[in-house]
Amino acid sequence: MIKVLELIDGGFIGGGQIHTLSLSKGLNKTLFNPVIAAMGGGVFEEIVNDSGIPFKSIYQPKILRKKYLNPLLEFCKEEKFDIVHSHGGVSGFYGRLVKKYYPEIKTVHSIHGIHYINTKNYIRKFVSQSIEQYLVKFTDYSICETNSDFRNAKKLKIINKDKTFIIPNGINLGKYHNLKKKNPDFLAKLNLKPEDFIVGNISRFDVQKNQNLIIKTAVRLKDKYPEMKFILVGNGKLLEQSKKLAEELNLGSSLLFTGEQLNLLDYYSIFDTFVFPTFWEGMPYVLLEAMACRLPVICSDIPSLKEIVKDNYSALLINPQSESELYDAIIKLFTDRKLMNEISRNAHEAVKNYSEYFTIKKIEEIYTGVMSE
Repeated sequence: MIKVLELIDGGFIGGGQIHTLSLSKGLNKTLFNPVIAAMGGGVFEEIVNDSGIPFKSIYQPKILRKKYLNPLLEFCKEEKFDIVHSHGGVSGFYGRLVKKYYPEIKTVHSIHGIHYINTKNYIRKFVSQSIEQYLVKFTDYSICETNSDFRNAKKLKIINKDKTFIIPNGINLGKYHNLKKKNPDFLAKLNLKPEDFIVGNISRFDVQKNQNLIIKTAVRLKDKYPEMKFILVGNGKLLEQSKKLAEELNLGSSLLFTGEQLNLLDYYSIFDTFVFPTFWEGMPYVLLEAMACRLPVICSDIPSLKEIVKDNYSALLINPQSESELYDAIIKLFTDRKLMNEISRNAHEAVKNYSEYFTIKKIEEIYTGVMSE
């Protein structure tokens, strides 16, 4: 039995957390014994505990101090983990340093997007890259979600290209097969009508996710198309700022902020289109989920997303800086239901390539491979 610590930093529900839990639940339990470690006291801990996967609260601040690393070192020594699999930059820092102190432990690191390359803070960029380069020697295998991340990681010298695998994220496709559309009870709960055309987004509120583009575009659409409504699902550090912008622009009942929600299928079921104007990404779960829900998607014209969707076929691609492009794309779908149906059908077909079953099997092969070395 191979004992694996799945390590991630945040206590919230994001793509990395969804991936970590999906992987832990799906691993062959006759071969692998997974434990999840993350910040405790949040929604993520509750969901992990409900799943039956053991959970350990480990605080991982972005600025490392030995006192924060020590609890992880003690836990790894006590539990005698064979593999520490870190997910994302912060946990990659802590997880791979375990090998510095316990060289016998195998380390696998998943890159869920290389976010610091998008910062305008050059000192932060230099420091982050230097740390990642240093950690390569404590990494047995790396995993990238996309080809674009692999190319960037190789260029930045933060991976050993000969010990790095490209494994796309996957979702439980069966979860979305019988999705009931436009549940009238749920619509009524949100003060919406079945005839409303609902533009939806599900993301945490920060600079990367770019919800303000949706808000600014909604101002131009709400008067011309009063039946058009906008729903933004999620929490985050910029939520209050976005609410203030919507208030200043007098969007009123045309735009609904829901906060963080666990019943995401209910929201996907009432959306007519899913808008995702992110500035950068790894491989986002919400995009795959929207496609699985047969939603026509409007998303950013960035390399990682272009590996998943094809413009004017399985999505409409836009410049995430352009209000006019988003405006035109929404109207294009709103006024052409045949196009909506074609894009949603093609997206649903394309997402069949992203089953969590294949993702988990490939990671299992990495685990057994690293243990044989």
